[in-house]
Amino acid sequence: MADRRRPTWALAAVIVRYLTTIQPHAQRELARWRRRALAIPDPCLRAHVLRPFEADQSAIGAALFAVLAPWRQQRSLVRLLVAYVLLWSYVDVRTERDPFADPGLYDALLDGLRDGTSATSATLAPDDAGYLAALLAECQRGCAALPSWETVAPAALRLADDGRTVQAINHGPPEAAATRLRAWAQERSGDRWHEVCASASSPLALHALMALAAHPGVGVTDARSTAAAYGPVSALGVLCDHLIDHAEDHALLNHSYVLYLGSPTTRPLALHDLADRAARGVRQLRDGERHTVILAAMAAMFLSRQQVWSRENAGAAILEALGPPAPQLLAALHVRQRIERHARCAMAG
Repeated sequence: MADRRRPTWALAAVIVRYLTTIQPHAQRELARWRRRALAIPDPCLRAHVLRPFEADQSAIGAALFAVLAPWRQQRSLVRLLVAYVLLWSYVDVRTERDPFADPGLYDALLDGLRDGTSATSATLAPDDAGYLAALLAECQRGCAALPSWETVAPAALRLADDGRTVQAINHGPPEAAATRLRAWAQERSGDRWHEVCASASSPLALHALMALAAHPGVGVTDARSTAAAYGPVSALGVLCDHLIDHAEDHALLNHSYVLYLGSPTTRPLALHDLADRAARGVRQLRDGERHTVILAAMAAMFLSRQQVWSRENAGAAILEALGPPAPQLLAALHVRQRIERHARCAMAG
């Protein structure tokens, strides 16, 4: 039990560092990229590209990984983390809105990690006023500046390649998605194919590898361990997101990994097991207490949404498996939400 309580003390240090230095810099980076996105001439594409800025918290969440970096690397890492999550979102929304988009766009997920390469994927978006090309250049510069990127790059490129494959299948013909995803994942792991695919649908493990590469002298074993530990973390994040959108996905016939968690009575058990594996995995990493706080922050963000709690008690199962500091962060988020609701009501009145 003592080991599960250790991250509690780390929570204050992470919060102070994040709020005082990381979040303000991330918000400035988001504002800078939002100005570039506003220059996209096509109003429909512009609206899709702006979606992560207005509703999605993934970019702010990605910046949290900078708490793992040495102070001298923090600002450059924040720039990289924000740019890469925006790159991932760009590829996602662009290919999702256009089933006939050039499949070469998925190569951008890898091009952004390749130092000094000619990003041919940038030429496939001539109508975005150079937005994709600028993101790719920023990501390449950011990766090249990391002290241990050469060591970490092979693991990162493997993850990005998995993301490219899964995104291409998910955005293809919906009637064939499940069959193709199952076949691809089972070649790699054999069981829990939906977790493998869900994990590949998220850039979280790549954020963790970028933060690891900010340290000098990182070994190949560290990179492999980090990538492996963040498999369950990434899968948990995607499954929570799909729980929130489950009703909408069902109505729109969108592919959802929630369907593969078993019956409504077994889903909480499956999520409890996944969350437990995620928590145990990150605790074993370098700076395990801070990784635990990052996992708890991600979970608290999802668990603050009522849809997760209304789905077969899934929220309680996840919270129990994670333990501290997830309950504390969730309680803080609930307080913040109540304050914001009261403020909106006061302004309306």
